[in-house]
Amino acid sequence: MKRFLTRTAVGGTGKNGKKFESEYWKEIYGSGLDVDGSYNAKQHAAYLHSLFQLMEIPVYKIADFGFGKGILLREFVRTFAPVKVYAVDASEEAYIDLQKKDWVKKSDKFQIIHSTLEDIKFPKLEKEPVDLGICNSVLQYLPDSVLPIVIEKMAKYCNYLYFTVPTKSDYFEMRREMKFHDPYAFERTQKFYRKALSRDFEIVSYNLLQSKWLGEKGFKEEFFRN
Repeated sequence: MKRFLTRTAVGGTGKNGKKFESEYWKEIYGSGLDVDGSYNAKQHAAYLHSLFQLMEIPVYKIADFGFGKGILLREFVRTFAPVKVYAVDASEEAYIDLQKKDWVKKSDKFQIIHSTLEDIKFPKLEKEPVDLGICNSVLQYLPDSVLPIVIEKMAKYCNYLYFTVPTKSDYFEMRREMKFHDPYAFERTQKFYRKALSRDFEIVSYNLLQSKWLGEKGFKEEFFRN
């Protein structure tokens, strides 16, 4: 089974009270060779680009809410070629590392922010949300108390959100098949996440959410909007 949980943590600390720095990246993320959104980042970007072309949805601006190692963000930037990119992460190590990347240093399109998702504020994006947001395996690291405000922020800051989160059942399977345990993460049910997201987002495709704050919706057909 592929792992799809160990991106970055966007609260100051995880469930175990530890920050998301060197120990996390070494012990939990590892090489990333079996982490969904890392080893297959190109395929994720190609899939979504093809879907957006089909639906005739342009992408000019992107925001990554918890960019971690920046692998998925890099492929989305290469594939969609946005004119502006916002990237947020609570990990100081991840923040410093991303700024050193050649594909970031050689461009003036990036705004990189070291912040938790609960603390970040983008007044400009509330008026002009980005076309596409990314939140790849992040919410499991946030406590229940901040989830409503974080989810609402993302729904206001982006029209569409490329989203994944491991559920309690997923963690059970990873322990059983891979002997993998993540002490930084909160384990929650699918029902919990579906309910938490339902006020601000609707599921319109695999890994893709459409903001309910969006005026003109690209995915209009009721049958495929959950």
